[in-house]
Amino acid sequence: MIFSKRSDPGQLNNISLEELKVGKVSQLNDSNPTHFGLGIKKFGEYDPDPKGGLTAREALADFLSERKDRISPLLLPPSPERLYLLSSTSQGYSWLMKLMCDPGDKIAYPSPGYPLIPSIAKIEGVEAVPYFLRFDGSWYIDLPSVEEALLKEGVKALVLIHPNNPTGSYVSKEEFEKISAVCGERDIAIICDEVFYDYGFSSDLPGRISGYAGALTFALDGFSKLLASPQVKTAWIEVSGSEEEVAEAEERLDFIADSFLPNSWFQNESTPGLLKEAPKKTEEVRARAKKNLAVLKEAFFGKDLSSSLIDPQGGWSALVRFASTIDEDALVTELIKKYALSAQPGYFFDTPFNCVAVSLLPPENVTESRIKVLIDAIEALSRE
Repeated sequence: MIFSKRSDPGQLNNISLEELKVGKVSQLNDSNPTHFGLGIKKFGEYDPDPKGGLTAREALADFLSERKDRISPLLLPPSPERLYLLSSTSQGYSWLMKLMCDPGDKIAYPSPGYPLIPSIAKIEGVEAVPYFLRFDGSWYIDLPSVEEALLKEGVKALVLIHPNNPTGSYVSKEEFEKISAVCGERDIAIICDEVFYDYGFSSDLPGRISGYAGALTFALDGFSKLLASPQVKTAWIEVSGSEEEVAEAEERLDFIADSFLPNSWFQNESTPGLLKEAPKKTEEVRARAKKNLAVLKEAFFGKDLSSSLIDPQGGWSALVRFASTIDEDALVTELIKKYALSAQPGYFFDTPFNCVAVSLLPPENVTESRIKVLIDAIEALSRE
């Protein structure tokens, strides 16, 4: 059983059953002002849909169907009925934990990684169990640690970040085949966060996991990254898997979504138009990130330094590694005091070595000046 007790919508009561038999009925206690001409007219009549507006979901399904890059042949085509619009991928994580986990249950997540999942899990009363990424010149998933995490009692789902933040590493096809097989055997759902997928630095990427039908899968994405606009609070969950599991997941997600109804008229109206802007904006941001990555590579190339660049496969950041003899807090404190420049040290992400994350989003001249400051600060500390 994948799903939680708390996401069970229960049985319809006798009144609801009678309403279904009759069809459309009027409500004596109807408190929807738009039914009586009291709402703002341009917004129209409000008829809540827990999944989000149908027009917006249809446009989104069309947009997603244009993506041909899939990691597995076991996939379902995007469908408006299997899409849920909501405010953010963070809210998506919260809903999915409610869907599958009762308090005390567990969810497996990758480490190192952005500390969002343990934070949301704590709020939801769920235990976040790490599995590990290892580094031997490139990042890879430690599959024995995945096995160990999934053997723990009460694990309901495994999170894949594709690509990971801040390592910039994608889940390889081989890794996914092994992980998805284990999840399918043990009745463990897959949550795949693909918000940075489009920001790869190579044409040879392993493919998307969204739409995977071999195990119950929930793919997360949204406008925050596609449009490089975090203030555009529209994200989505795409549900896929076996017909039976998808049907039950939808019934339970409808119950959760109907309790929150986060998707507004503004989001539903703007979604089709914003989807048309996504490819151009994504290409603009990817081009900037690639140029900044080239700036970083040039800063380290051929130099005898106490630091090095960890080359990412994709994403919006890169890691600069330095010796364990240099304290991460001391480095960041030095940057703040001398240069009014702060940074996120590696232990924020549970990296296995000392490092700081560097954004790939500023103009190239800004990146050039900042990386010089960072390298100089590391070199100064290494001589102490």
